[in-house]
Amino acid sequence: MSGKNLILKNIVLPLSDFAGRYTISKELDSALESQWWTREQIDEFQNRKLRELVKHAYNNVPYYNELFKKIKLTPDDIKSKDDLYKIPILTKEDFRKNFPENIVAKNIPSSQRIMNSSSGSTGKPLSFFESRKSYSIQQAAGIRAWYWMNYQLGDKYVKISKHPRHSIMKKVQDLLNNCTYISFDNLSDKKFSELIKEIEKIDPEIIRCYPAPLYFMANLIEKQGGIKLKNLKAINTTASTLYPYMREKIQKIFKTKIYDSYSCEGGSVFSQCENLENYHPSEEYAISEFIEDSFSKNDPEKPKRHVTTHLFNYANPFIRYDSQDYVVLGEGKKCGCGRNYVNISKIKGRDNAILLLPNGDYLLEVNFFPFFNDSISVDQFQVIQEKRDSIKMRLVVNSFFDEKAKKETNNYWNDFFGSSVKFQLEIVDKIELTPSGKHRFLIRNPEIKLQ
Repeated sequence: MSGKNLILKNIVLPLSDFAGRYTISKELDSALESQWWTREQIDEFQNRKLRELVKHAYNNVPYYNELFKKIKLTPDDIKSKDDLYKIPILTKEDFRKNFPENIVAKNIPSSQRIMNSSSGSTGKPLSFFESRKSYSIQQAAGIRAWYWMNYQLGDKYVKISKHPRHSIMKKVQDLLNNCTYISFDNLSDKKFSELIKEIEKIDPEIIRCYPAPLYFMANLIEKQGGIKLKNLKAINTTASTLYPYMREKIQKIFKTKIYDSYSCEGGSVFSQCENLENYHPSEEYAISEFIEDSFSKNDPEKPKRHVTTHLFNYANPFIRYDSQDYVVLGEGKKCGCGRNYVNISKIKGRDNAILLLPNGDYLLEVNFFPFFNDSISVDQFQVIQEKRDSIKMRLVVNSFFDEKAKKETNNYWNDFFGSSVKFQLEIVDKIELTPSGKHRFLIRNPEIKLQ
């Protein structure tokens, strides 16, 4: 660790904590130690924190107090995470309906909480409060995960996102953390060319970005003959699904490894360990349940729906919160990295990125990638299902897309969906990003229920 890294970790981070009333530095030290806990230590810690959380929620959060009384449950009935099934799952609709009046803790002063929101991957961002301790723990877990990819506080990195930086505090944090923040407003070759030049000029040690923009950028770099980077040692992707074909192309073009991560508003960050063998949830601050449903039973990979309980967000408790995400569990044996966390082999993605056809078949993004990966005339695609028997496909095309290509594309997908689906092909100049800057390949109307 260089002098620059030591100064940032031991001086700058504690001072930043003091200014913002956070405890990230302290929580990072704890996280670096707890990552080597035994499985028994993890389980004991989770069960103890769960009992404390349930009592707090019952005594201070009207929603949980009313819920427990309605189903004739008391805090003493929840002795361990094996008892969580007794509590009904909290949906996003439940949360929105009760926020903030009924689901925010009455005993946490406003000075001890901060407003946050989800990325809006399922359509509409979810606003919620977070305690300063909860925020600090989550930030520490994220930094620890970056340590797994050979990052040290103070290393130069680039963060690429849709949103421009407006907050003075965020700009100061970027400066202190040696971070260059780059925003983009569209997914076009012109914008990607600008981003590539800027990245080359900065020559970072780490790049953080959504998978889709990185993939589109890699395709352009390949056409241009490569990218000139001397110091890049890792890429961190987050916020949307990283598919194998994306990983392969990005790693090939940028000549480094990708460490993917996943998180949701009510749970822990899931990060790939240094040997890229598994994703591991940060189990010190959240309990993850993995539940089978109708989609799980029909998918050959047998993914599980992720339901989460945040153990430290006392300001706005998430107990058995339905993330609407699916993950594929890894093997039960201990990961080669030596940690005793749960093993996750794949992040499957959001349930609203799954289409449900009239005949009961499910379609995922991977059902569409082979066709468009082989197409030289289509730059981007998006599939929208407003009704179970109606699907619209939007395409951003280039000069190779002529009438013949249009006819072949239209015929292929009409045959693919069959006569029970009304299919519409639409050529557009651009595909709008989500409010958080993500490119969504598939969008299903939430009124079309998977179960």
